[in-house]
Amino acid sequence: MPSTVLWFATEEFVDSDEQREQRVNEDIGGAALAVWLSSELQAKGLKASAPWPEDHGWDFSVQSTQGAYAIVCTIEDGADEERQACVQIHLGKPGRAALESAEPVLHLISALLESRGENLAVE
Repeated sequence: MPSTVLWFATEEFVDSDEQREQRVNEDIGGAALAVWLSSELQAKGLKASAPWPEDHGWDFSVQSTQGAYAIVCTIEDGADEERQACVQIHLGKPGRAALESAEPVLHLISALLESRGENLAVE
């Protein structure tokens, strides 16, 4: 079973000032990534909610024929460091291990990110 955590370095997906104001943890973003990914999944026919802030980044939910998913998008803002982005795909609620049925959603998210030229590391 492939991992449900995707890592990549990025200069893209910079949160707007409004999104920064909504953060729970001021050093952890991910709103711009979550908004883009949610929109792209909707365009592919999945039901994806609007993202909301959490202390670990920004979450949104996805409904597909395989089940309900929680997607977690995190980008730690480091002034002197390369920005690392993380997308976690959970079947059900965050913190629960994803099952093999998560693979179609995992592969779709991977393909969307790779289509932008992101070099993914999978854990």
